[in-house]
Amino acid sequence: MTHHQPVHPATFRFTINPQQFLSNAASVLDYALQPIVDCHTGDLYGLEALLRNVEQLDCTTPAQVFDKAYELNCLVELELILRRKAIAKVTHARLPRTTRLFLNVDPRLFETDSDLTARTAALLREYGLSAASICLELSEARDLSSPERIRTFIREARQQDFSIAIDDFGKGFSQLKSLYDFEPEIIKIDRFFVQSIHSDARKRLLASSMVELAHVLGMRVVAEGVETRAEFNTCREIGCDLMQGYLISHPTTRTDEILDRYPQAINISARTEAGSKGHENLLKREIKPLVALRDTARMDEVLAMLRAGRAYPFIPVINEADEPRGLIKEADIKDLIYMPFGQDLLRNRAVDNRVKSFLHRCPIADLHSKLDQLIGLIANEDEQTGGVIITRNGKYFGFLTTSSLLKIANEIRMREAEDQNPLTKLPGNGSITAFVLEEAARSDTERCFCYIDFDHFKPFNDAYGFKTGDRALLLFADLARRHLSGAEDFLGHIGGDDFFIGFKARDLASIEERLQVLRTEFRHQAESFYDPNHREAGFILSRDRAGVERQFPLLSCSIAVLHLPRGLAVDDQDLLWRQIALMKQRAKDDPAGLATTTFGQSPASTAPSRTD
Repeated sequence: MTHHQPVHPATFRFTINPQQFLSNAASVLDYALQPIVDCHTGDLYGLEALLRNVEQLDCTTPAQVFDKAYELNCLVELELILRRKAIAKVTHARLPRTTRLFLNVDPRLFETDSDLTARTAALLREYGLSAASICLELSEARDLSSPERIRTFIREARQQDFSIAIDDFGKGFSQLKSLYDFEPEIIKIDRFFVQSIHSDARKRLLASSMVELAHVLGMRVVAEGVETRAEFNTCREIGCDLMQGYLISHPTTRTDEILDRYPQAINISARTEAGSKGHENLLKREIKPLVALRDTARMDEVLAMLRAGRAYPFIPVINEADEPRGLIKEADIKDLIYMPFGQDLLRNRAVDNRVKSFLHRCPIADLHSKLDQLIGLIANEDEQTGGVIITRNGKYFGFLTTSSLLKIANEIRMREAEDQNPLTKLPGNGSITAFVLEEAARSDTERCFCYIDFDHFKPFNDAYGFKTGDRALLLFADLARRHLSGAEDFLGHIGGDDFFIGFKARDLASIEERLQVLRTEFRHQAESFYDPNHREAGFILSRDRAGVERQFPLLSCSIAVLHLPRGLAVDDQDLLWRQIALMKQRAKDDPAGLATTTFGQSPASTAPSRTD
């Protein structure tokens, strides 16, 4: 959320000297702090400092304040004044020491030869904080095409233990090149891609590609400008790690309003976690709890760990907040050890030989990540690394090797194969139950659960045999697949002549129309299984369950539809299935063979379907 957009100096209505300007800025400017939270737990991760009271300096935007300071040649001095204000404010809030403060950096500071990062580190020490608590944001909305100056700035910042974020990612000038040039720890996806992402397939595709790329490069991702539950859910589903926006909290100048945890994020996450527990348990079983080193450790500690022997040719590295920074590879250290005087050089305290000097980035993923996202991270892995660093709540949790990840994927595929119906090859009861449970618990979109039961299938099966009955089942499965045009639609085979269809993000009227077309098409094509005399008569003679011979109409199906409107979440699965069962009988009794109700309404009192 950068605030550094340049304006022409003529917009200022008065001119003062630098000292007076800085004095005025120190007395009137204030910071509002906006929380950035973990999208799985709602825990506070950091705060972005956003400038306020700029109108008291006769400016209309924060950008004008920095433009004026640049014009008066006091940009560095203003930056130090403002950083002191922000640091003092966060300290006063008495938040956990691991809380990060995100500070925007005006790109014109790269043109100066000041020791701003060192002076900021000294300022932090005054307040009992470390540089690791500060994340400096470089905005993609400004031209970052002078990489040498920026790399110098970033190198100095990292020497002081500051971390780097790319703000407004995807919107600005250098885009992917900035990831290569600057290797930020965090990228913040611009709110343009977040706004209405749940209903815009192109935004979802682009944002998910950014997230996957960032994770492969060992970076965490913030979704900016999250304002609705639907946006939160979608950003979380595509793998974003952190959230920032009005849904979580508006920026506030009152430190007593800042929470350690944000219940709105926790509630959304709890509802969307239901379907992922099985995969998470598999991951926990396979994750290796490798001992990690601090990034401030000396090489003596590394050499001691290597002498002790390790099963893996690398050591995870974390910062003082227990966040992963990357890996150091045994091969790099051994290359130095075997050089003349190599061990002496590594142990020489006069040389900057902390482990951060040997860091390699590594793919990073949260414990809650979906399996397909994890597999995507190892597609282009470094064969010397061979896996993914796993975090929980942003903290280092362990290491998942490529072989373990593939083992989990194979186990899940075997479970899915066991659940699959052997005839139609469609997902079975286990997958259907998981789909219903997960989708019912969310509330960001419309959903419809459709139960399909063949009419008069037993007498048809008795008259024409099981083989022809199987052909009828395969015919319906094929027709149903054709009517599921959405990638998120779900088709399952409960067993026998019972099927299930789940629709998401579709309005009820269009679903009813689609299902009626499916029913009509199945009834018409199923006639081909009958002898000509049966087709002409429109019925067959067969015995009912009581053994009495009577007429049975030709094969058709009944469809019961349970509609869950947007904004409604249901956690009681038994209640869902009971209501579907009631609708199933109503569909059997309906001449049109299609009955619909919205969850919570009594099926007996439900208004007739538009197809009744």
